[in-house]
Amino acid sequence: MSSPTKKRGGTSAHPVRAAGRGGLRRLAGPVLAAGLAVGQLAAASSLDISDRYSPLNRKRPVRPETRYIILHTTEGSEAGSLRKVRKYGEAHYFITAAGKVYRIIDRRKIAAHAGRSMWGGRTNLDAMSIGIEVVGTYDRDINAAQYDALRELLRQLKGLYKIRDRDVLPHSMVAYGRPNRFHRANHRGRKRCGAIFARPDVRRRLGLAKRPPSDPDVLAGRLKVGDPDLQRMLFAATAPAPRQAILSGDSGPAAAGSAAPSSASGNGGGDSMVISRGRNAWSIAREAYDHPTTVYVFPDGTRTRGDEIADWDRIPAGTTVHLSEEEPEQEFEGFLEIGKDGDTIPDLAGDAAREATTIYFFPSGLIRTGAELAADASLRKMLAAPPKGTRLLVGYVYGGYVRARRSAYAIARSKWNYPSTFYRLPTGRILSGDEVDEASIPFRTLVFFQN
Repeated sequence: MSSPTKKRGGTSAHPVRAAGRGGLRRLAGPVLAAGLAVGQLAAASSLDISDRYSPLNRKRPVRPETRYIILHTTEGSEAGSLRKVRKYGEAHYFITAAGKVYRIIDRRKIAAHAGRSMWGGRTNLDAMSIGIEVVGTYDRDINAAQYDALRELLRQLKGLYKIRDRDVLPHSMVAYGRPNRFHRANHRGRKRCGAIFARPDVRRRLGLAKRPPSDPDVLAGRLKVGDPDLQRMLFAATAPAPRQAILSGDSGPAAAGSAAPSSASGNGGGDSMVISRGRNAWSIAREAYDHPTTVYVFPDGTRTRGDEIADWDRIPAGTTVHLSEEEPEQEFEGFLEIGKDGDTIPDLAGDAAREATTIYFFPSGLIRTGAELAADASLRKMLAAPPKGTRLLVGYVYGGYVRARRSAYAIARSKWNYPSTFYRLPTGRILSGDEVDEASIPFRTLVFFQN
């Protein structure tokens, strides 16, 4: 019988090894509770796995529950994607083109991988899921080495957390977008990332017998379909065969990082990055369409940043879109902005516009909840006609100020360092839970955390 841990570069080869001192002792209970005997673990095929922990790993809080495994495709080069995922702590595991697995965030902690997400009415899936990033693109099959690694990793994680096959989901299946100038309602289709993992034949090769037959949030009316082609891709009984694997599984892995170039939005490279009839800025760049790091190169060679474009209907056909490969997955994901994500407050907050859990940040520096604005006649007009640049947090608690005897932990409890928790410093600067140290948060910093 093989050894239950295989050393590679001084690290355990087992993907569910608990980090830190006493890790093996802490692991014993959950493993046995999941019905996995030590002998079974020892007999499992080994993974080529090692630690590449994000600098944020030590700060990330323990996840309160685990309901889902979310599968991602990098949509970019291996080297650039690995740098980005490690920098921002955007996955628990990263699978290279050669089938090697890296641990990025401790499996027990929160990784900022799903961004704005919803499934079955549950939101903020980062707090209840494990994220696995696979080098590749949404429409291109992975190779044999990646299949072997992902299948074994899934087998072990499903057993440990008692996750059903139907709860192993592609990122594109759970990501959703807020209203914008291209879509008037909350919509499915913010990402195409990981769509290959909805295919029945791909899932069978990964040992996944079942998948969701339909989108529960679209059926319930919580979301509209923003990308019909993607919706068919995710839920059709049969679908066009995926493009050829990024690497040949028959002749062994080629050099790492040889995946075809593609966009961060989940669209492939080449012509798919060019605006044409039926392909607008949103369909290529998704929510990064107006980001300052997104560059539009017009047919005459003129280069313009996304935040410099005013008339999106007059972008000429033949314009090429260039996306930054290393932007964070969910930079300030919770914030919505008038004039950017929608033109009116109902576009952004809907029925929650006047709730205490909708928080308004006005360009003047004024911060009020929807309930406060609705109750004050002098402020109520700001709900009807907010100035451009007003930002909103929907579904958040206004925690109040950090004071000498009122720490961030006293305000937000275990959510104080969640990536989705935000701090407004006395200077006006806004930071996320990833960017703060509880001991050095200045007094009169405002805290906002998800409800």
